[in-house]
Amino acid sequence: PATTTSSASNNNYRLNLDIGREPGTWMDPRWGASGRRIECTIDVSFSPPSADDDDDALKEEELSVEITTGLINTVTSKSSKLSPVLPLQHGPYARLRSGFDKMKINEGGYCIESASKSSTMRFCLDVSGTEGSSASYGDVSIPKGRLYFALPYFGTSQSDGSISISKKEGTICVKQYGWNTGWRREESRILGVFRAVPLEEARRRDKF
Repeated sequence: PATTTSSASNNNYRLNLDIGREPGTWMDPRWGASGRRIECTIDVSFSPPSADDDDDALKEEELSVEITTGLINTVTSKSSKLSPVLPLQHGPYARLRSGFDKMKINEGGYCIESASKSSTMRFCLDVSGTEGSSASYGDVSIPKGRLYFALPYFGTSQSDGSISISKKEGTICVKQYGWNTGWRREESRILGVFRAVPLEEARRRDKF
């Protein structure tokens, strides 16, 4: 199974992904039309922001331009404040088909968007996708590239650096070019939904 490490164990989470057609998505009409789904898990760890802004700036430089600009461009409010984009630690693979199939995770990053009344944890993972897999998932697939996630963020503990994020269901999006807005541009398209479960709790429940 994928493993992660962190100075604060409360920052280790298992992402439970449920990929498939969702109401209102701009994915190709043929994608997921059968109603089939792909369920998989990814273990991640959010390294807490440093008290030293220069240290966080150095960490941001470790990430690819695609990760940092991709996350920055998910923020649409001009009044929001955005933290540096930090590396998101992750297991080497996503676990599919109860462990009988896997999908490589190449890179990850996250940032915190702070608005006047709420904050959002935004993160993304660059994946190999399922289209090259020997397993058949029918008309639903995970495309190669970056998956974007977002959840309400409630703050970071000053004592141990542990973060607090929502346990509610969030959406997974990909960015693809299309004409749904009236002209050809890069669009955010819903790929499925997910939940973030504290890793220790998930291991007790899942037995892996």
